[in-house]
Amino acid sequence: MTMAERLRTLREHATLSQAEVAAALDVSIPTISEWEKGKKKPSRERIPGLARLYKVSSDYILLGKDIDLNTPEVDDINELVRLFRSADQKIKDAVITILKSSSS
Repeated sequence: MTMAERLRTLREHATLSQAEVAAALDVSIPTISEWEKGKKKPSRERIPGLARLYKVSSDYILLGKDIDLNTPEVDDINELVRLFRSADQKIKDAVITILKSSSS
């Protein structure tokens, strides 16, 4: 798998749009598209941000060390994100409050 393919796969598994990734990294949407199509590679300065965003190592992004994106936990997280995004703001606020109180 190429770096471009890894970047697209990671974004899709994180259920993020190119616009969301671009905003998180302070780059343009066309830049994300170019990375995912293999037309350009992210600069060395952008790799740590991508790794943090996708919760993988920089080595995985650069070298493609194997990770399993098909675990039940990933599916559960993706479902939670999907449900959270479709909820109204009152529900989102309640979920955030519950999660913050449970992590104390």
